[in-house]
Amino acid sequence: MTEYCTQQNELPDAIRGYVVDALSEAETFRAAVKTTTGGLTQTVWLAVTSDNLFVVVSKLIDATLVSVPLTTVTSIEVDRVDLPGERRREISLETVDDSFTYELHDPDGEFTDTVQTAVAGVPDPELTDPTHPTDIDHAIQNCEDVVEAAASARSEGSLDEASDQYETAITGYRTVLERLSTGDDRRDAIEEALTDIQAARQQLSELQERRETVKTRLTAAENSFQTAVRAHANGEQTVAKIRYRQARDGFEDALELIDGDLSVFAKPIRISPDADTLAVSGPLAEFSRLSTASIEALFDDEIATVADLQGRAAGPTAVDTAGSEPTPTVGDLSESAAIDRADVPVLLALSWQRTEPISFAARSDVEHRLDQATSGYDETV
Repeated sequence: MTEYCTQQNELPDAIRGYVVDALSEAETFRAAVKTTTGGLTQTVWLAVTSDNLFVVVSKLIDATLVSVPLTTVTSIEVDRVDLPGERRREISLETVDDSFTYELHDPDGEFTDTVQTAVAGVPDPELTDPTHPTDIDHAIQNCEDVVEAAASARSEGSLDEASDQYETAITGYRTVLERLSTGDDRRDAIEEALTDIQAARQQLSELQERRETVKTRLTAAENSFQTAVRAHANGEQTVAKIRYRQARDGFEDALELIDGDLSVFAKPIRISPDADTLAVSGPLAEFSRLSTASIEALFDDEIATVADLQGRAAGPTAVDTAGSEPTPTVGDLSESAAIDRADVPVLLALSWQRTEPISFAARSDVEHRLDQATSGYDETV
């Protein structure tokens, strides 16, 4: 019989139905283990989820289930029990109202580790519900802690988390005001704090909307740009010209929203370009649009494939980590007399190709893409 399960369907029939019925829609099953409690007439299983620890006692005819919310667990102690030919674990849980101790068939500590992780992952009820305590001063302090957590999350670029924290604090302060008497001298300070938090939440909401708009524009512009460089590399001048222009205009539109609002990049904006059109890849020697002279010159600079070319595509000249001569970029190489002038625009287009997700972390990243789109537009006829 299986004595440790990580999936619901691995549980014995006599246990599984009770656990499944007890799970809420938002609850996630983590693991279950058989304990050594009981005997011939009954077995006891522990099942841990994202929200609860279930104690299921299966008897000959029926079974019972006790639900222990993880939010009520105040401490967990785990001890190893070594027996002749067998190693077990003993887990002791203290809750707000009770205590539980069970010996488990858990020699590697998998279940006990899962329980500890699950309990650690449950939010502090005093932070998710700042009015949880009955003491108002304590509730006010909890609200202040949530506001600090929101500000910290925002400074780290975790905007969704910050937004949720602000909403929690707003709800908490409103509830505190409902509980305070009209003449309580704490009301003015709380009302002022609530006004400040609501303003911060509104600013954050506007920033999130701005970021989404910028992301939409950058995604459209980048897709046009990638279509342009692939068309350019394949000699489709008309398509390349049109798409470069669309990309140029799109990046300019994005920059209009970024002006004076660098907080848009509090966290990099990550986009995934449409890669439906297959990019040019592989050895440059197999790419017929490049001259033999250019291919040989590039090979002398250790550039034999499109991937090598992309590695030299952007940014300032990179200094070799060994302290030798700087590694030239594609722009540097285009100045070489050995590179055929007619091949330079194609080489640049090949180096600009991207199929993987792209991050824009600063205004300069958008300006760089705009410069590339403008250069590509000027090089096409």
